[in-house]
Amino acid sequence: MVKKNIGLVVKLFLVIALCTLIASADQTNDSDKYTFTNYGGEVYTPEAMEFGANLDGTEQISVMTTSATLENQTERKHVLLQFYETPNDEQLGALKEYEVRRVAVAAKYTSIFSMPADYTAADLPGDVGLRWMGEIPVENKYDKSYGLNVPYYAKMEDGNVKLAVVFYEDVTSQDSINIIQKYTDNFSTPMIDILEYEIITAESNISLIANEDAVKHVGYYGYETVPTYDSDFADYEEIIEEDIENDSTLTNEQEINVSDTKNGVDSEIKKSPSFSSVMTLVFLTLSVVVCYRK
Repeated sequence: MVKKNIGLVVKLFLVIALCTLIASADQTNDSDKYTFTNYGGEVYTPEAMEFGANLDGTEQISVMTTSATLENQTERKHVLLQFYETPNDEQLGALKEYEVRRVAVAAKYTSIFSMPADYTAADLPGDVGLRWMGEIPVENKYDKSYGLNVPYYAKMEDGNVKLAVVFYEDVTSQDSINIIQKYTDNFSTPMIDILEYEIITAESNISLIANEDAVKHVGYYGYETVPTYDSDFADYEEIIEEDIENDSTLTNEQEINVSDTKNGVDSEIKKSPSFSSVMTLVFLTLSVVVCYRK
């Protein structure tokens, strides 16, 4: 009888230890899924933040009643918002009531949002699954292949460079032109379906242009062969269509398909259990089997 009781205690202890180990592994994986592999050139896991501290029952009404004013352009900014899980239409709709709109996907749980310029995390609702709010690193706006190293085909004899500048979709045509004209008077008419300009400007202006909040991406153009989808700016445009983990924002290309995040804003690191963890699981399993047979 005593031996039998001891055996049951041992089995119970092993089961508890096994459950603890599995829970610990799950917790580690949860942390990993919010990690950016390329946040301004570094691996970065943002800490969870508190949202909604400035909101009460009347705050939302105030925001909603001023939506018409915001539509007619209160100054806005673009930031990264990370969710605990991929946001659904209901969550995104709730944010729209605060004039917070998604304009691009940056990683599996992270997107680029446009919002009133004076908003902080305390001004956003805390019940829509938000985890973190942060700046968009300027490094993630540069051409992913060349960065600030201007390729030969984009250099001109007079020292100027040829750039392709893309703006976020919520930026007005006039606002984009105003920004371009701060750096040059030599620019093309933008494309119909996207605010993209080809401009000629001083090389020293590249980082200044990328630092403009309304600018989404800065690439190069020139007389190299027809752009392919595995080089500089053209490659960037392709990734906008499918993924952001190889973009330069959060991961290595600034837009990732919401459903396909193999890259991630490109941004997430998935760690497999270590060898020691696997061996521990095997040992515990064998122990349970041995005790059971006894």
